[in-house]
Amino acid sequence: MPKVTIDDVAELAGVSIKTVSRVVNQEPNVREATRAKVEAAIAELNYQPNKAARNLASHHSHLIGLIYDDPAFYEIPSAGYVIRMQQGPSALATPATTNC
Repeated sequence: MPKVTIDDVAELAGVSIKTVSRVVNQEPNVREATRAKVEAAIAELNYQPNKAARNLASHHSHLIGLIYDDPAFYEIPSAGYVIRMQQGPSALATPATTNC
C-alpha cells in the first residue's frame, strides 16, 4: 500500500493542501466544520506527516550531534542525558563531590 500523502487527505476532505497543512499545524484560521472534515480524513487514511519534509520546511532537524575525541572510551549516552542536553547547559551541570 502506498504511503498516504497530504494530497490524498486534501482530496478525501474536499479541501486544498494548504487547508490540510493549516489543520495539521493547528493554525487558528480554519472553520470548525472544515477542521472536522480534514481531521476525519486524516483518521480514515491514518495520515502521518512526513517528518523529513516538516524538518526541511521549518529549518529545524531536531537532531543532536555528539562529538567525542575517542568514541571507544565513552558509553552510549542514555535517553535521560539526551533529554537534559535538550533542556540546556544548566540541566547538564552536576555539582562535584569530594571525599574528605
